Amino acid sequence: MGEPRERRRRLFAGIELDDTARSACAAAAQSLQHIGFSAKYEAPEKLHVTLAFLGYVDADRVASIQEALAATASRFVPFAVSLDKLGAFPHERRPRVVFVGSRAQGATFRTLAAGLRHAYRELGFTFDDDAVVHVTIARVKESKRPLPLVDFAAIQMPVQSLALFESLPDPANRTTRYETIATASLTGG
Repeated sequence: MGEPRERRRRLFAGIELDDTARSACAAAAQSLQHIGFSAKYEAPEKLHVTLAFLGYVDADRVASIQEALAATASRFVPFAVSLDKLGAFPHERRPRVVFVGSRAQGATFRTLAAGLRHAYRELGFTFDDDAVVHVTIARVKESKRPLPLVDFAAIQMPVQSLALFESLPDPANRTTRYETIATASLTGG
């Protein structure tokens, strides 16, 4: 028998929220809860922006994934993204995923996301849709009513680094938790 194989890891790359963005997104979720919108709300510590969902990955690939993250980050300088709307996928009339997002993604965000996904495509990963600025705050099991209108005061979310997250089971709470396993500062130009 050979060496025991390391477990596969469920990974995604994204942007960690600063305290201001995390608080604003959590407050939007609380507003929805207070008006009785039925959904499973994300814990504030899980809030983030996803750039590239990689799925289950063999442990021996993690180093090259981290290298691609760092190489991409090194080509960008810090910037900000406006979080200025509450929305839903597939749409507000029959929401399945509720998010805080951005009306205008911005060229820098689009270029950064495309560059990171290109680096991961070179490693064999595939993506169906383009990345969009959104922070998932709730998931709706049975979409029975449209997303209510809730005020959301626009904020500027700084983007100073990229993060590689691992999604880990949290059976005690019947959910998952996210652990940051690598970060890469935006240092380029």
